[in-house]
Amino acid sequence: MRLRALLVVGVLVLAACSGGGSTATTPDHSNTANRASSSLKWRDCADGECATLRVPLDPAAPTGKKIDLALARVQAGKPDERIGSLVINPGGPGAPGTDFVSQVADGLPAAITDRFDIVGWDPRGTGASAPVDCGDKLDYLFDVDTAPDDAAEQAALAAASKRFADACRQRSGELLRHVSSLDTVRDLDRIRQVLGDDKLTYAGFSYGTYLGALYAQNYPKKVRALVLDGAVDPAVPLDEVSVQQAKGFEDSFDAFLKDCARRVSCEFHNDGNPRAAFDALRARVERSPIEGDHGRKLGATQLDIAVAAPLYSGADAYRTLAAALSDAEDGDPTKTLDLFDEYVRRSPDGTYAPEWPAFLAISCADGPDLDPAAFEALQASAARAAPYFGASNLGLGLSCSYWPYPPVNATATAISAVGAPPIVVVGTTGDPATPIAWANGLARELDARLITVEGTTHTSSLDGNPCLDAALTRYFVRLLLAPAGLHCQA
Repeated sequence: MRLRALLVVGVLVLAACSGGGSTATTPDHSNTANRASSSLKWRDCADGECATLRVPLDPAAPTGKKIDLALARVQAGKPDERIGSLVINPGGPGAPGTDFVSQVADGLPAAITDRFDIVGWDPRGTGASAPVDCGDKLDYLFDVDTAPDDAAEQAALAAASKRFADACRQRSGELLRHVSSLDTVRDLDRIRQVLGDDKLTYAGFSYGTYLGALYAQNYPKKVRALVLDGAVDPAVPLDEVSVQQAKGFEDSFDAFLKDCARRVSCEFHNDGNPRAAFDALRARVERSPIEGDHGRKLGATQLDIAVAAPLYSGADAYRTLAAALSDAEDGDPTKTLDLFDEYVRRSPDGTYAPEWPAFLAISCADGPDLDPAAFEALQASAARAAPYFGASNLGLGLSCSYWPYPPVNATATAISAVGAPPIVVVGTTGDPATPIAWANGLARELDARLITVEGTTHTSSLDGNPCLDAALTRYFVRLLLAPAGLHCQA
């Protein structure tokens, strides 16, 4: 499912570039922006209604250069009962929120969408909001092995990572200084104001939970209701993040392999031993990539990403993954490359959408620092803890080591929201991308109400779970919290 995959586009490299909570002083723009919703000129578009908001490139220089932010909305189903706007962010960083407004509006309970306009925006550096440009021919980033096991592969990965960072600097320049999550949170407050809402009502998924938490930390008195689903815990140190996230994917992949071993109908069954078959396939592509139609090759990095991508959808995608691996085993990498292409947004002509560059640019801007000298040891440690995904998880984000500008946060930093009203965090027990432990951690930091959902998918708020839907409806509409310790079954 496209929406599921982009809830955390590229989250595999979050371990390398996760941003911590910022303690920087954030100005309150409530007296400087036009709060009337009429200041946005809405027009019909494919995503519902669209508008543009002009904001300063550098929030510290409000009269300087401006950039345009793209917004989209689906109006409340019952305008006479409208409460306000529910602003959403589908994750990333790098995912353009305007693309998903209608899908989120369809996925939330009608009791919510009847009362709220659903509003999304492309955060700065993404989509149609001054997108980061690092070039659109990015095969070189993935043709190297991001889990290198010798000096030559390590050098090739370093060279590709530095090439990307240099391209971003040359093509995007000063923009790279102003695409951090803190910059986006300042934009989010401007959006709240021009929508005419005294306080923010917000739903953030995956990386979007970090934006929501950061907003609550910097604007606690401007919060009405926040739901943070698929939580990122910015307090977790870099080495622990890489291990915990890789283990999440390992657990999800292990569940797939066990399910495939039990079912003779699984296309990758291999006489009840799909794990051995996958190990052989992984070793094979590392020795020599499998060539498919039009000369494209499936190498180790493409395979790692293709395997991780369907795991976001949990058990619902087991059949898709099994079919792709079976075909690759037979020498046809088409389906596996399709999974890779969808995840990284690669087109048939070999060009890439801006989402992967935006993902890395925002991640590197957020920090923490990734020291190239310590990288090899860190990869080895991650590989020991999570043999399938540990090293590659880190390798995809090595460009942050060569980034031309310093990050906002040099180290991981806990977040807090003193003075904010109650916040809701949603965690899914088998979430492969944002482990349930992160939801527990973020809930503690924010003193938030945690709702735990039994499941295998990445995030749960759009899955039609009756228990969760009821809790979210009560919270968004009436500001009533779910009972402490609420655990929703699948």
